[in-house]
Amino acid sequence: MLLSVSTISVAAAEESPQMPSLPLVIKGNVTIDGSQADPGTNITAKINDQLIGSVQTSNTGVYGDLSGNSLIVTAEPDDFKNIAIYVNGNEAEYDGDKLVNANPGDTIELDLNVNKDSMETFQDNSMFQFVLLGLIIIVAVFVALRYRSK
Repeated sequence: MLLSVSTISVAAAEESPQMPSLPLVIKGNVTIDGSQADPGTNITAKINDQLIGSVQTSNTGVYGDLSGNSLIVTAEPDDFKNIAIYVNGNEAEYDGDKLVNANPGDTIELDLNVNKDSMETFQDNSMFQFVLLGLIIIVAVFVALRYRSK
């Protein structure tokens, strides 16, 4: 009995598409103005205003404590340094080194803190300045019309 083995060769593509990186799984504590965030708090991750992950808290002051409520972030490792995380639309403060030093597929603990008071103060001051500028313009127009040459 004679067996013949034939060789089959398959040409590999010159460039195969790169597989996307595994997502980061992020969990931790979340506070707003020093108090634990309420259940239902929205947490989003963005790179240049592009949404790359979001989650809603289930329990007071934490996210990622239950299956399915971790922040899953899909980004390439080179972009980890550009990730911005928001809590109810306000940019959160966190340890950015934990993100930069993470590897695709890692689960990291990242505590988030938002201080809305300082943001509201800035917005309140902006409104005050806008109203004051408006009043100055109205007075200037009134004075100009009242004392114009006839």
